[in-house]
Amino acid sequence: MRGVVVVLGNFDGVHLGHQAVLRRGLEEARERGVSLIAATFDPHPRAVLWPGDEPKLLTTLDLRREEFERQGADEVRAITFDRALSRKSPQEFVRDVLVGELEAGVVVVGENFRFGHRAAGDFEDLRRLMREAGGDAFAVALQGTKGAEITSTRIRDLVAAGDVGEATRLLGRPYTLRGEVVEGDRRGRQIGFPTANVLPDPDVIVPARGVYAGFVRFEGQEYAACTNVGVAPTFARAESRVEAHLLDFKGDLYGKMVDVGFVRRIREEKRFSGVEELRGQISQDVEEARKIMGHTM
Repeated sequence: MRGVVVVLGNFDGVHLGHQAVLRRGLEEARERGVSLIAATFDPHPRAVLWPGDEPKLLTTLDLRREEFERQGADEVRAITFDRALSRKSPQEFVRDVLVGELEAGVVVVGENFRFGHRAAGDFEDLRRLMREAGGDAFAVALQGTKGAEITSTRIRDLVAAGDVGEATRLLGRPYTLRGEVVEGDRRGRQIGFPTANVLPDPDVIVPARGVYAGFVRFEGQEYAACTNVGVAPTFARAESRVEAHLLDFKGDLYGKMVDVGFVRRIREEKRFSGVEELRGQISQDVEEARKIMGHTM
């Protein structure tokens, strides 16, 4: 069998552990002179198997695709996860999906990969079935130290707690949300700090409420930013928002799709006595963000 090399997994976040799987896949593909396909499941399997209990995502399919292509994958394929797929036995999954649909000659996975109906198959099953089909399979050890492996679940917990600095370390890049800039209440403009009110995908996890140093990227340009996540308690707003103040930027972003990156949390969200106290604190936040991003951009 000469088929392509396939790296396979959920790959939510495309974190350092996923990148190790991709690197091994690249090595196998180059050695054989074939293409590398990064295959990911969409939607998240838990959304099909246990609707309502699925985790918030670290990366949408678009962001996963872009990150894998940036890191060298020749193609990214989304395997539609539905009830029919979940009922396939390990043998059927290898025969129908890996060999039949993806034309895999070699498959590379993380060592804890499970597949088939009721997750009945493990890596040893995958290797045996691929060899029976004339191909092969390889497993990559989990990254990190024992008891503190790099996992998507661990990173989700970090982001939810506002520890985007540690999340950045495990992802190998800043945690990033993509969303459209929509009309806000314009309070930021009124107090001298206009913000882009970014509406993220509802399936994606948003960092804990607070103020963050980071960036906003759009149309190939990247600007340092001071971003607030929260309800603006000084103004008693009901819903939480992601509002980014771009440093040294003038322009209209309404209607544009932007990426908001979170590098470090500056402080928790708090209520102020009035606009003047809030303005003073935002000035300090912006200077802190400028200092932090001056060392990273």
